[in-house]
Amino acid sequence: MSTDQTTKAEMTISSDDTSIATGHSKLQFAALMLGAMSQSVVFSAFASALPQIARDLGNRGELVAQMTMALAALGVVFGALASGSILERVGTRRTLLASLLIYGLGGSGGLFLRDPVFLLASRFAVGFVSACMVTTCVWGIAAEYEGIQRARALGVSYALAAIAALSVNVLGGYLAHRGGWSLAFLPYPVFGLVGFLLALAGVRQVRPERDRAGETRQPYLRRLLPFYSLALLLFAVMFMEATQFAFLLEEDGIRNPATRSLIIGTITTVATLISFCYARLRQRLGPFGTLTLGLSCMTVALAALGWRADPAIAILGAALMGIHGGLVSPYLYHAVTEQTDVFSRSHAIGLLTAFSFLGGFLNPLIVAPMRNTIGLHNVFLAVAVIMAALTAGAAVKLLRNRDFARCAVNLPSR
Repeated sequence: MSTDQTTKAEMTISSDDTSIATGHSKLQFAALMLGAMSQSVVFSAFASALPQIARDLGNRGELVAQMTMALAALGVVFGALASGSILERVGTRRTLLASLLIYGLGGSGGLFLRDPVFLLASRFAVGFVSACMVTTCVWGIAAEYEGIQRARALGVSYALAAIAALSVNVLGGYLAHRGGWSLAFLPYPVFGLVGFLLALAGVRQVRPERDRAGETRQPYLRRLLPFYSLALLLFAVMFMEATQFAFLLEEDGIRNPATRSLIIGTITTVATLISFCYARLRQRLGPFGTLTLGLSCMTVALAALGWRADPAIAILGAALMGIHGGLVSPYLYHAVTEQTDVFSRSHAIGLLTAFSFLGGFLNPLIVAPMRNTIGLHNVFLAVAVIMAALTAGAAVKLLRNRDFARCAVNLPSR
Protein backbone atom coordinates (compact mmCIF):
# COMPACT_ATOMS: atom_id res chain seq x y z
CA MET A 1 0.00 0.00 0.00
CA SER A 2 1.36 3.47 -0.89
CA THR A 3 2.00 6.17 1.70
CA ASP A 4 -0.96 8.23 0.44
CA GLN A 5 -3.27 5.21 0.65
CA THR A 6 -2.07 4.45 4.17
CA THR A 7 -2.67 8.05 5.27
CA LYS A 8 -6.18 8.01 3.80
CA ALA A 9 -6.94 4.72 5.52
CA GLU A 10 -5.69 6.08 8.84
CA MET A 11 -7.84 9.18 8.42
CA THR A 12 -10.90 7.05 7.71
CA ILE A 13 -10.27 4.88 10.75
CA SER A 14 -9.78 7.94 12.95
CA SER A 15 -12.98 9.50 11.64
CA ASP A 16 -14.93 6.31 12.27
CA ASP A 17 -13.52 5.96 15.79
CA THR A 18 -14.57 9.46 16.82
CA SER A 19 -17.82 9.67 14.86
CA ILE A 20 -20.98 9.97 16.93
CA ALA A 21 -23.22 9.18 13.94
CA THR A 22 -26.00 6.63 14.41
CA GLY A 23 -26.85 6.41 10.71
CA HIS A 24 -29.66 8.98 10.95
CA SER A 25 -27.84 12.08 9.65
CA LYS A 26 -30.72 14.53 10.16
CA LEU A 27 -31.41 13.35 13.71
CA GLN A 28 -27.69 13.45 14.44
CA PHE A 29 -27.40 17.05 13.18
CA ALA A 30 -30.47 18.06 15.20
CA ALA A 31 -29.01 16.47 18.34
CA LEU A 32 -25.73 18.34 17.86
CA MET A 33 -27.67 21.61 17.87
CA LEU A 34 -29.01 20.98 21.38
CA GLY A 35 -25.94 22.29 23.25
CA ALA A 36 -26.03 25.92 22.11
CA MET A 37 -29.84 25.91 22.16
CA SER A 38 -29.96 24.70 25.76
CA GLN A 39 -27.61 27.46 26.86
CA SER A 40 -29.60 30.17 25.10
CA VAL A 41 -32.83 28.96 26.73
CA VAL A 42 -31.15 29.06 30.17
CA PHE A 43 -30.82 32.84 29.95
CA SER A 44 -33.83 33.87 27.87
CA ALA A 45 -36.96 32.00 28.99
CA PHE A 46 -37.85 34.43 31.78
CA ALA A 47 -35.54 37.39 31.04
CA SER A 48 -38.43 39.78 30.38
CA ALA A 49 -40.08 38.76 33.68
CA LEU A 50 -37.10 39.67 35.88
CA PRO A 51 -38.76 42.86 37.22
CA GLN A 52 -41.83 40.79 38.20
CA ILE A 53 -39.65 38.28 40.03
CA ALA A 54 -37.89 41.14 41.81
CA ARG A 55 -41.20 42.57 43.05
CA ASP A 56 -42.51 39.18 44.28
CA LEU A 57 -39.41 38.07 46.20
CA GLY A 58 -39.33 40.76 48.89
CA ASN A 59 -36.83 43.42 49.91
CA ARG A 60 -33.87 41.76 48.21
CA GLY A 61 -35.95 40.60 45.28
CA GLU A 62 -34.02 42.58 42.67
CA LEU A 63 -30.72 40.99 43.69
CA VAL A 64 -32.29 37.51 43.78
CA ALA A 65 -33.83 38.09 40.32
CA GLN A 66 -30.46 39.06 38.87
CA MET A 67 -28.76 36.17 40.67
CA THR A 68 -31.09 33.71 38.91
CA MET A 69 -29.05 34.62 35.84
CA ALA A 70 -25.73 34.85 37.69
CA LEU A 71 -26.10 31.47 39.45
CA ALA A 72 -26.96 29.83 36.15
CA ALA A 73 -23.81 31.41 34.72
CA LEU A 74 -21.80 30.15 37.71
CA GLY A 75 -23.28 26.69 37.12
CA VAL A 76 -22.09 26.94 33.52
CA VAL A 77 -18.59 27.83 34.77
CA PHE A 78 -18.33 24.80 37.06
CA GLY A 79 -20.05 22.55 34.54
CA ALA A 80 -17.68 23.68 31.81
CA LEU A 81 -14.63 22.98 33.97
CA ALA A 82 -15.91 19.47 34.69
CA SER A 83 -17.45 18.76 31.28
CA GLY A 84 -14.28 17.57 29.52
CA SER A 85 -13.64 14.92 32.16
CA ILE A 86 -17.32 14.00 32.31
CA LEU A 87 -17.44 13.56 28.54
CA GLU A 88 -14.34 11.34 28.57
CA ARG A 89 -15.60 9.13 31.40
CA VAL A 90 -19.33 8.98 30.63
CA GLY A 91 -19.31 9.30 26.82
CA THR A 92 -21.26 11.42 24.38
CA ARG A 93 -24.64 9.68 24.44
CA ARG A 94 -24.91 9.19 28.20
CA THR A 95 -23.65 12.71 28.96
CA LEU A 96 -26.22 14.26 26.65
CA LEU A 97 -29.14 12.13 27.88
CA ALA A 98 -28.38 12.64 31.59
CA SER A 99 -27.86 16.37 31.07
CA LEU A 100 -31.18 16.76 29.28
CA LEU A 101 -32.99 14.88 32.04
CA ILE A 102 -31.51 17.10 34.77
CA TYR A 103 -32.08 20.19 32.61
CA GLY A 104 -35.81 19.50 32.36
CA LEU A 105 -36.24 18.63 36.03
CA GLY A 106 -34.07 21.45 37.37
CA GLY A 107 -35.53 24.02 35.00
CA SER A 108 -39.04 23.21 36.14
CA GLY A 109 -38.11 24.35 39.65
CA GLY A 110 -39.13 27.92 38.83
CA LEU A 111 -42.71 26.70 38.37
CA PHE A 112 -43.12 26.00 42.08
CA LEU A 113 -40.02 27.06 44.08
CA ARG A 114 -40.26 30.33 46.02
CA ASP A 115 -37.47 29.95 48.53
CA PRO A 116 -34.50 31.90 47.06
CA VAL A 117 -31.96 29.25 48.13
CA PHE A 118 -33.75 26.38 46.36
CA LEU A 119 -34.62 28.52 43.35
CA LEU A 120 -31.00 29.61 42.88
CA ALA A 121 -29.79 26.02 43.43
CA SER A 122 -32.04 24.82 40.61
CA ARG A 123 -30.64 27.57 38.38
CA PHE A 124 -27.09 26.43 39.19
CA ALA A 125 -27.97 22.85 38.21
CA VAL A 126 -29.51 23.95 34.90
CA GLY A 127 -26.40 25.98 34.07
CA PHE A 128 -24.09 23.08 35.00
CA VAL A 129 -25.72 20.54 32.70
CA SER A 130 -26.11 23.04 29.83
CA ALA A 131 -22.32 23.44 29.87
CA CYS A 132 -21.93 19.66 29.62
CA MET A 133 -24.27 19.69 26.61
CA VAL A 134 -22.31 22.48 24.91
CA THR A 135 -18.99 20.64 25.30
CA THR A 136 -20.51 17.39 24.05
CA CYS A 137 -22.19 18.98 21.03
CA VAL A 138 -19.28 21.24 19.99
CA TRP A 139 -16.90 18.28 20.34
CA GLY A 140 -19.30 16.26 18.18
CA ILE A 141 -19.48 19.00 15.53
CA ALA A 142 -15.68 19.21 15.43
CA ALA A 143 -15.46 15.41 15.13
CA GLU A 144 -18.00 15.24 12.29
CA TYR A 145 -17.09 18.33 10.22
CA GLU A 146 -13.97 20.15 9.03
CA GLY A 147 -13.10 23.50 7.43
CA ILE A 148 -15.97 25.55 6.05
CA GLN A 149 -18.47 22.79 6.92
CA ARG A 150 -17.49 23.12 10.57
CA ALA A 151 -17.92 26.91 10.37
CA ARG A 152 -21.36 26.43 8.80
CA ALA A 153 -22.42 23.87 11.40
CA LEU A 154 -21.36 26.16 14.24
CA GLY A 155 -23.08 29.11 12.57
CA VAL A 156 -26.30 27.13 12.19
CA SER A 157 -25.95 25.93 15.78
CA TYR A 158 -25.93 29.49 17.12
CA ALA A 159 -28.61 30.58 14.67
CA LEU A 160 -30.91 27.86 16.00
CA ALA A 161 -29.89 28.84 19.52
CA ALA A 162 -31.01 32.38 18.73
CA ILE A 163 -34.31 31.08 17.32
CA ALA A 164 -34.84 29.05 20.50
CA ALA A 165 -34.00 32.09 22.62
CA LEU A 166 -36.42 34.28 20.66
CA SER A 167 -39.21 31.71 20.87
CA VAL A 168 -38.94 31.12 24.61
CA ASN A 169 -38.38 34.82 25.30
CA VAL A 170 -41.61 35.82 23.56
CA LEU A 171 -43.45 32.83 25.01
CA GLY A 172 -42.08 33.53 28.48
CA GLY A 173 -43.14 37.18 28.31
CA TYR A 174 -46.64 36.18 27.23
CA LEU A 175 -46.96 33.50 29.93
CA ALA A 176 -45.64 35.86 32.61
CA HIS A 177 -48.15 38.50 31.54
CA ARG A 178 -51.07 36.08 31.52
CA GLY A 179 -50.35 33.84 34.49
CA GLY A 180 -47.41 35.18 36.50
CA TRP A 181 -43.66 34.83 36.21
CA SER A 182 -43.53 31.18 37.30
CA LEU A 183 -45.15 30.07 34.03
CA ALA A 184 -42.16 31.50 32.15
CA PHE A 185 -40.19 28.45 33.37
CA LEU A 186 -42.42 26.04 31.42
CA PRO A 187 -40.06 25.84 28.38
CA TYR A 188 -37.39 24.04 30.42
CA PRO A 189 -39.18 20.69 30.95
CA VAL A 190 -40.53 20.84 27.38
CA PHE A 191 -37.03 21.37 25.94
CA GLY A 192 -35.62 18.63 28.16
CA LEU A 193 -38.19 16.08 26.96
CA VAL A 194 -37.90 16.90 23.24
CA GLY A 195 -34.10 17.04 23.43
CA PHE A 196 -33.96 13.70 25.26
CA LEU A 197 -35.88 12.00 22.44
CA LEU A 198 -33.62 13.57 19.77
CA ALA A 199 -30.42 12.57 21.57
CA LEU A 200 -31.75 9.05 22.13
CA ALA A 201 -32.12 8.56 18.37
CA GLY A 202 -29.32 10.76 17.02
CA VAL A 203 -26.13 10.30 19.06
CA ARG A 204 -23.85 7.28 19.30
CA GLN A 205 -21.85 6.52 22.43
CA VAL A 206 -18.21 7.64 22.04
CA ARG A 207 -15.62 8.25 24.75
CA PRO A 208 -12.90 10.71 23.62
CA GLU A 209 -10.50 9.34 26.26
CA ARG A 210 -10.54 5.90 24.66
CA ASP A 211 -9.59 7.37 21.30
CA ARG A 212 -6.40 8.75 22.83
CA ALA A 213 -4.43 5.51 23.16
CA GLY A 214 -0.76 6.18 22.52
CA GLU A 215 -1.38 9.90 21.92
CA THR A 216 -0.23 12.89 23.96
CA ARG A 217 -2.41 15.93 24.45
CA GLN A 218 -0.96 19.11 22.95
CA PRO A 219 -0.53 21.90 25.52
CA TYR A 220 -3.03 24.67 24.93
CA LEU A 221 -3.72 26.58 28.16
CA ARG A 222 -0.80 29.00 28.09
CA ARG A 223 -1.22 29.60 24.37
CA LEU A 224 -4.96 30.26 24.62
CA LEU A 225 -5.01 32.11 27.96
CA PRO A 226 -5.15 35.61 26.36
CA PHE A 227 -8.00 34.37 24.16
CA TYR A 228 -9.85 33.00 27.19
CA SER A 229 -9.40 36.33 28.98
CA LEU A 230 -10.92 38.09 25.97
CA ALA A 231 -13.89 35.68 26.09
CA LEU A 232 -14.42 36.50 29.79
CA LEU A 233 -14.58 40.23 29.03
CA LEU A 234 -16.84 39.82 25.99
CA PHE A 235 -19.35 37.66 27.87
CA ALA A 236 -19.37 40.02 30.85
CA VAL A 237 -20.42 42.73 28.39
CA MET A 238 -22.80 40.42 26.50
CA PHE A 239 -24.67 39.72 29.74
CA MET A 240 -25.79 43.34 29.78
CA GLU A 241 -28.52 41.96 27.50
CA ALA A 242 -29.65 39.23 29.89
CA THR A 243 -29.29 40.88 33.31
CA GLN A 244 -29.61 44.65 32.75
CA PHE A 245 -31.54 45.39 29.54
CA ALA A 246 -35.00 44.58 30.97
CA PHE A 247 -34.38 46.90 33.94
CA LEU A 248 -33.22 49.68 31.60
CA LEU A 249 -36.41 49.32 29.56
CA GLU A 250 -38.54 49.47 32.71
CA GLU A 251 -36.71 52.61 33.87
CA ASP A 252 -37.61 54.24 30.58
CA GLY A 253 -41.31 53.46 30.90
CA ILE A 254 -41.61 50.13 29.04
CA ARG A 255 -43.26 48.19 31.88
CA ASN A 256 -45.30 45.54 30.06
CA PRO A 257 -43.30 42.26 30.14
CA ALA A 258 -44.80 41.16 26.82
CA THR A 259 -43.62 44.41 25.17
CA ARG A 260 -40.18 44.06 26.74
CA SER A 261 -39.96 40.48 25.47
CA LEU A 262 -40.61 41.67 21.91
CA ILE A 263 -37.86 44.30 22.14
CA ILE A 264 -35.41 41.87 23.74
CA GLY A 265 -36.48 39.35 21.11
CA THR A 266 -35.02 41.66 18.45
CA ILE A 267 -31.59 40.63 19.74
CA THR A 268 -32.23 37.00 18.99
CA THR A 269 -33.99 37.68 15.68
CA VAL A 270 -30.98 39.52 14.32
CA ALA A 271 -28.53 37.08 15.92
CA THR A 272 -30.33 34.26 14.09
CA LEU A 273 -29.89 35.86 10.68
CA ILE A 274 -26.28 36.83 11.35
CA SER A 275 -25.33 33.38 12.67
CA PHE A 276 -26.65 31.76 9.49
CA CYS A 277 -24.29 34.11 7.59
CA TYR A 278 -21.32 33.52 9.93
CA ALA A 279 -19.40 31.17 7.63
CA ARG A 280 -19.80 33.46 4.59
CA LEU A 281 -18.82 36.57 6.57
CA ARG A 282 -15.79 34.77 7.96
CA GLN A 283 -14.70 33.87 4.43
CA ARG A 284 -15.06 37.48 3.24
CA LEU A 285 -13.78 39.39 6.28
CA GLY A 286 -11.45 36.84 7.82
CA PRO A 287 -11.63 35.70 11.45
CA PHE A 288 -10.36 38.95 12.92
CA GLY A 289 -12.44 41.13 10.62
CA THR A 290 -15.54 39.24 11.73
CA LEU A 291 -14.64 39.83 15.38
CA THR A 292 -14.01 43.55 14.78
CA LEU A 293 -17.43 43.97 13.16
CA GLY A 294 -19.11 42.33 16.14
CA LEU A 295 -17.26 44.51 18.65
CA SER A 296 -18.10 47.74 16.83
CA CYS A 297 -21.82 46.88 16.77
CA MET A 298 -21.88 46.28 20.52
CA THR A 299 -20.10 49.57 21.14
CA VAL A 300 -22.72 51.55 19.22
CA ALA A 301 -25.57 49.61 20.85
CA LEU A 302 -24.42 50.32 24.40
CA ALA A 303 -23.79 53.99 23.65
CA ALA A 304 -27.25 54.43 22.08
CA LEU A 305 -29.05 52.67 24.94
CA GLY A 306 -27.10 54.60 27.54
CA TRP A 307 -28.09 57.86 25.89
CA ARG A 308 -31.80 57.05 25.68
CA ALA A 309 -33.90 53.86 25.59
CA ASP A 310 -37.19 54.94 24.01
CA PRO A 311 -38.78 52.17 21.89
CA ALA A 312 -37.04 53.15 18.62
CA ILE A 313 -33.57 53.42 20.21
CA ALA A 314 -34.21 50.23 22.19
CA ILE A 315 -35.01 48.27 19.03
CA LEU A 316 -31.94 49.69 17.25
CA GLY A 317 -29.71 48.83 20.20
CA ALA A 318 -31.19 45.34 20.41
CA ALA A 319 -30.53 44.77 16.69
CA LEU A 320 -26.89 45.83 17.03
CA MET A 321 -26.45 43.59 20.08
CA GLY A 322 -27.88 40.78 17.97
CA ILE A 323 -25.19 41.30 15.32
CA HIS A 324 -22.56 41.17 18.06
CA GLY A 325 -23.92 37.96 19.57
CA GLY A 326 -24.46 36.31 16.19
CA LEU A 327 -20.80 36.81 15.25
CA VAL A 328 -18.87 36.62 18.52
CA SER A 329 -20.31 33.39 19.98
CA PRO A 330 -19.59 31.13 16.96
CA TYR A 331 -16.26 32.95 16.42
CA LEU A 332 -15.03 32.04 19.91
CA TYR A 333 -15.92 28.35 19.69
CA HIS A 334 -14.74 28.03 16.09
CA ALA A 335 -11.38 29.55 17.01
CA VAL A 336 -10.86 27.05 19.82
CA THR A 337 -11.75 24.04 17.64
CA GLU A 338 -9.31 25.28 14.98
CA GLN A 339 -6.45 25.77 17.46
CA THR A 340 -6.70 22.46 19.34
CA ASP A 341 -6.29 18.81 18.42
CA VAL A 342 -9.00 16.19 18.76
CA PHE A 343 -7.42 14.79 21.93
CA SER A 344 -7.44 18.04 23.94
CA ARG A 345 -10.47 19.67 22.33
CA SER A 346 -13.11 18.63 24.88
CA HIS A 347 -11.14 20.23 27.72
CA ALA A 348 -10.32 23.34 25.69
CA ILE A 349 -13.99 23.84 24.75
CA GLY A 350 -15.02 23.39 28.38
CA LEU A 351 -12.45 25.93 29.54
CA LEU A 352 -13.68 28.46 26.98
CA THR A 353 -17.24 28.04 28.28
CA ALA A 354 -15.98 28.41 31.86
CA PHE A 355 -14.17 31.69 31.16
CA SER A 356 -17.09 33.00 29.12
CA PHE A 357 -19.73 32.40 31.75
CA LEU A 358 -17.48 33.50 34.57
CA GLY A 359 -17.81 36.84 32.81
CA GLY A 360 -21.59 36.39 32.82
CA PHE A 361 -21.56 35.60 36.54
CA LEU A 362 -19.49 38.70 37.31
CA ASN A 363 -21.77 41.05 35.37
CA PRO A 364 -24.43 41.73 38.06
CA LEU A 365 -21.81 41.73 40.82
CA ILE A 366 -19.89 44.49 39.03
CA VAL A 367 -22.87 46.40 37.66
CA ALA A 368 -24.90 46.56 40.91
CA PRO A 369 -22.53 48.91 42.80
CA MET A 370 -21.93 50.94 39.64
CA ARG A 371 -25.68 51.30 39.14
CA ASN A 372 -26.16 52.52 42.71
CA THR A 373 -23.41 55.10 42.21
CA ILE A 374 -23.91 56.47 38.69
CA GLY A 375 -27.25 55.06 37.49
CA LEU A 376 -28.00 52.34 34.94
CA HIS A 377 -27.87 54.59 31.86
CA ASN A 378 -24.38 55.76 32.79
CA VAL A 379 -23.33 52.14 33.36
CA PHE A 380 -24.26 51.40 29.72
CA LEU A 381 -22.24 54.44 28.60
CA ALA A 382 -19.23 53.39 30.70
CA VAL A 383 -19.28 49.88 29.23
CA ALA A 384 -19.59 51.44 25.75
CA VAL A 385 -16.32 53.31 26.39
CA ILE A 386 -14.59 50.04 27.31
CA MET A 387 -15.92 48.36 24.17
CA ALA A 388 -14.85 51.35 22.05
CA ALA A 389 -11.28 50.93 23.30
CA LEU A 390 -11.40 47.19 22.58
CA THR A 391 -12.83 47.82 19.10
CA ALA A 392 -10.11 50.38 18.33
CA GLY A 393 -7.43 47.90 19.37
CA ALA A 394 -8.98 45.17 17.25
CA ALA A 395 -9.21 47.51 14.24
CA VAL A 396 -5.53 48.48 14.56
CA LYS A 397 -4.49 44.83 14.72
CA LEU A 398 -6.71 44.01 11.74
CA LEU A 399 -5.12 46.77 9.65
CA ARG A 400 -1.63 45.64 10.66
CA ASN A 401 -2.42 42.06 9.67
CA ARG A 402 -3.71 43.24 6.28
CA ASP A 403 -0.66 45.45 5.73
CA PHE A 404 1.59 42.51 6.58
CA ALA A 405 -0.29 40.25 4.17
CA ARG A 406 -0.11 42.89 1.43
CA CYS A 407 3.63 43.32 1.95
CA ALA A 408 4.13 39.56 1.93
CA VAL A 409 2.33 39.28 -1.41
CA ASN A 410 4.52 42.03 -2.88
CA LEU A 411 7.84 40.67 -1.63
CA PRO A 412 10.28 40.22 -4.54
CA SER A 413 11.09 36.62 -5.33
CA ARG A 414 14.68 35.51 -5.26
